[in-house]
Parts: sequence; C-alpha cells; structure tokens
Amino acid sequence: MTPRLQWAFVLAVGLVSGAVCWLAYRLPPASTSDFELIWVGARALLSGADPYAVVPATGTHYPLYYPLTAIVVGIPFAGLPFDWARLLWAAVSGSAFAWAALRYGRGLPTALLSANFLNAVIQGQWSPLLVAAAVLPALSWLLAAKPSIGAALFAAFPSRRAVIGGLALLAISLALSPTWPLRWLESARVSVHMSPIASPGGFILLLALLRWRTPEARLLVGLACVPQIIGLYDTLPLFLIPKTRWQGYGLAGLSFVAAFGQVVAAPRLPGMPLETMLAARWPFIFFCLYVPALVMVLVGRKA
Repeated sequence: MTPRLQWAFVLAVGLVSGAVCWLAYRLPPASTSDFELIWVGARALLSGADPYAVVPATGTHYPLYYPLTAIVVGIPFAGLPFDWARLLWAAVSGSAFAWAALRYGRGLPTALLSANFLNAVIQGQWSPLLVAAAVLPALSWLLAAKPSIGAALFAAFPSRRAVIGGLALLAISLALSPTWPLRWLESARVSVHMSPIASPGGFILLLALLRWRTPEARLLVGLACVPQIIGLYDTLPLFLIPKTRWQGYGLAGLSFVAAFGQVVAAPRLPGMPLETMLAARWPFIFFCLYVPALVMVLVGRKA
C-alpha cells in the first residue's frame, strides 16, 4: 500500500469511527460513553474545580476512576459541546488505531472488523488509543493515561520513550493538581474492576508464562492480572497476539459470538448491579477471546 493510500485508509477509518459513534447515540437502545467522565473532568480541571468531586455529581454519576493523566489528555476536547467532543474522540481513536494496524500488520488490521473495536468506539473507550500507543513510539506516552491496561501493554512492548513520555504526562498532571493521586485512590477503592485471573477459570491464562520471553505471552499475562471491567473493549489489545491475518479473522469472528452471546444470555436487567452482569458475561469473554488468545500464544504458528 502506497503512503497516499495508507493516509486515505487512516482517514477513512477515522471518519467511519466518528459516523458509527454518531449513529449509535441516535438509535435505540440508549448507549453510554465513558468519555463523558473525561470530558466533564477536563472541563472541571480547566475551571479550577476538583474533577474527582465534580464527575460523580454530573452526567453518568459514576466516580472518576481514571487518573488525572487521562483528564489532561482530554483537555483539547473540553472546549467542544459533548456530542461533538465524543464524535471527535471516536474519530481520533479510530485513525490512530488504523495507523497502528498498518504499521504492526499480522492480525491487528482484522480488529477493525471486530466487536471489540466497535464497542470501544461507541463507548468512548481508551483501548484503541492504548493499542496504538504500544505500536507507535510517538504515542507511547498515552500508556500513562490508563495505567492498568497501559501496564500490560508496556510489559509486552517496553520502550524508553514510553517511560519518558509517561513521566512527562505525570509531571504535568501533578503540576495542575498535586494531590490528585490520593483522590484517585479513594475512587479506585469503590470500583467494580477486577482481574481476569480472579474470575472463574482465569488462572489458566498464567500458562502463557511458559512463553514469557515473547511479547504476546507477556501481554496476555499482563491483561489477565491488571484490574479492569473485563468488557469487550478491554480485550481489544488481544489482537496484538495473532501472528497471521487468518488468526485475526478467527478472533474477530469469535468477538461477535461473545458480543451477541452475552447480550442474549446475560442481559442487564433493571436494577441489576454492574458486577452481577459482568460476572454473568465473563464466560463469553473467557472462552471466545482469552482462551483462543492463549492457544495462539502457546501453539500458534509463526507468520
């Protein structure tokens, strides 16, 4: 693919990502966006208020689980109306992921056809940008914006630039609010995040340690150990594991089995706690995404 076609592809993915995000919030059922937490927090920070106090009282009414490094990244979007900011976030995330997919190759481009990518774009998640940060040195500093998934990606693809950029982002956040780590830890204590290895059957993912010298094995073990919601969007980094495009197509196909299976078999009923729904949906994520990724790590053939 020529450079001109590559740029056209990246731009097209960004436009489609923005369009999908726009459409998702105009069709039933109602969708929610985690980017709202970032947008509200960034606006609060710019106004001199405490994002960790403002976010729980606004919009989704969830605590601000993100570190202030994520809020700093969201500042460029804070001046836009939320609908436009959400759309632009989806477009930028999609474009960055597409560029990373072209650079990385292997099975990563097939993730653009997955339910994981679709879910991440619609819900305003970080995973497309974080995968791009693992692949593209210029974006590696973004790993510090979500240090849980970022740590798993860094374990697989460590780089000096990621450390320097992450420390710079941390320094900026501390300059803006020196006490934010304490406020963040208070929010984290009430989160429903958990590690996949603490879920039923999740311990078998540690078998990837048999191949610990490979980045794919370190990524899988890292993702299995860090706390997360364990949703479709959090498993998008698993597409860095397939060594061939056909393996990637297989994982993308299974992602839709997981997506439809969990909605049909484990819908979120009125009044159902989030942790109950996530526990009911875990088997679909485990068997359709994590187990195939483990098999690829242990016995997958080289590209």
